Amino acid sequence: MRAIGGGQIEETVAVALDPGEDVLEGIAGAIQDQGIVHGAVVSGVGSLSKISYHIVDPGDEKPWKDTYFVREGTIEVMAVQGLIVNGQPHLHITASQGDKAFGGHLEPGCIILTLAEILILKLEQPLERRRNDMGYEQLYGEEA
Repeated sequence: MRAIGGGQIEETVAVALDPGEDVLEGIAGAIQDQGIVHGAVVSGVGSLSKISYHIVDPGDEKPWKDTYFVREGTIEVMAVQGLIVNGQPHLHITASQGDKAFGGHLEPGCIILTLAEILILKLEQPLERRRNDMGYEQLYGEEA
């Protein structure tokens, strides 16, 4: 376990996405335009006409494999959240369609139906990701 402390919020960045835009491309554009090196996506709501995400599908062999999903129709975004480390977003999405909720790692291809509103906290503290023994990148920084 690593507790990484000492950082401050530099500013907040609200991202408004319009119909037909891709969620991940929009967030990546905001990261670039606003010069966000390290940040936290703390809120994301809206609706989609298409969603693309993956989940880790653990099995006996490591590294574990990812299983990808694509759904289309009217999809309600319940949450988008995650971290931005060295300008790279690692985001998860929770959504619903009808009375079923689902989610996982946000992938390209999440297309806005009506709107999406994303809130990013721009952080001053340096963060980094290092590959662990299983091949996954994990979060590191100055430990508290």
